[in-house]
Amino acid sequence: MGVILIVEDEVNIRDGLIKIVSGIDNSLTIHATGYAEEALSIANLEKIDVFFLDIQLTDYTGIELAKQIREIDVYKLTPIVFITGVHNKELEAYRKIHCYSFINKPFNDVDIRNVFQEIQNGLKIQEDLKIIKFREKEFTYILNQEDIIYIEHKNRKLFIKTIYEEATFSYYSLTKLIDRLNNDFMRCHKSYIVNTTYIRKIDRINNYLNVQKDEKMIPIGRKFKEDIWRVTI
Repeated sequence: MGVILIVEDEVNIRDGLIKIVSGIDNSLTIHATGYAEEALSIANLEKIDVFFLDIQLTDYTGIELAKQIREIDVYKLTPIVFITGVHNKELEAYRKIHCYSFINKPFNDVDIRNVFQEIQNGLKIQEDLKIIKFREKEFTYILNQEDIIYIEHKNRKLFIKTIYEEATFSYYSLTKLIDRLNNDFMRCHKSYIVNTTYIRKIDRINNYLNVQKDEKMIPIGRKFKEDIWRVTI
């Protein structure tokens, strides 16, 4: 989290927020403006890590600005924090913009620090869910979760098929492993976890599924088939 954009048209509030954010981490790059149009220009020129938006700007509403920010591909999941004194706008913002948090006016440095801590924790969780680590003897192996097609457990070993390679690891249970994987992964059988983004075809009569980039027929267990049907409809 290195670049912050503050969009607030009240100068004293904007300056106060800049001061507090700088005090939290003086290595941050902070851009600030009171205008939505200028904010969009900055967002297109710089890669912003966190947005602080006043919910009522002179030339725009913060919600409309946030909608335009969300339309930019790189900002679809970027944290947006609204600065607001208008509490009835909160539900609309959460529903339409997937806003990260709110700071109510007047705010203090504790409020800002709490929001920053929430954001940092959330970003760490997101980053952790991009990879998965396996320990094998004295080595640690790191795999990108999005590259994993399926995982098979057989003879006390894990066989992991990725788009690039096949890897084998010892002494891992699927029950514990599924908790370390992101929401794209599902148990489809007592011996298999599948990345649902790679499912190509499901045979509901014979209870098998095919995946992309591999010819293996992966069984679907009776216990898991309803969940598989649900996510692949």
